[in-house]
Amino acid sequence: GAKAFFKMPMNELKEQHISIYDLSNPQLTELQQRLMEIHDNLACVKMIEQFLLKNIHNLPNYNFKRMTAVINSINLGEYNIDALAQTACLSYKQFKRIFAEYIGANPKDYLRIIRFQKALHELQLKPKMSLTELAYKCNFYDQSHLIKEFKAFSGYTPSEYISICPPYSDYFSHQ
Repeated sequence: GAKAFFKMPMNELKEQHISIYDLSNPQLTELQQRLMEIHDNLACVKMIEQFLLKNIHNLPNYNFKRMTAVINSINLGEYNIDALAQTACLSYKQFKRIFAEYIGANPKDYLRIIRFQKALHELQLKPKMSLTELAYKCNFYDQSHLIKEFKAFSGYTPSEYISICPPYSDYFSHQ
């Protein structure tokens, strides 16, 4: 969603800690200064909302619609990047570039995140699900790939994670 407020590709902000001053936007700098003077959180939120609504810019509708269709396909279980490029009516190379520009991550990394979220959601619904079944339901190649990805994102194997806290994902909960 940040693409609507910043006129730069979102992948340039990926894994960055960027100061408002580095964005070279005098309006953002002014907003930051005004926020520092306010001590009421609700007033700060209102000021930020007003700023964002005032500064939203229109995105090229055709690419926005393409990326919306792609995200919908992913949410329905499509994880093949070539198929997603076809959904967007783009070549593989164009798809990767536009996806990263709009979403902020390349398609492969985004799909890894979505699979992890799906795994959390499935475990939330059925904590006793076998890892083999979980890997299959979440489109992992096999159980070992599931465990490897789970550790990469959470620092724990699925079993360790469940023993520490109940799994939760709100990404798939709304569907």
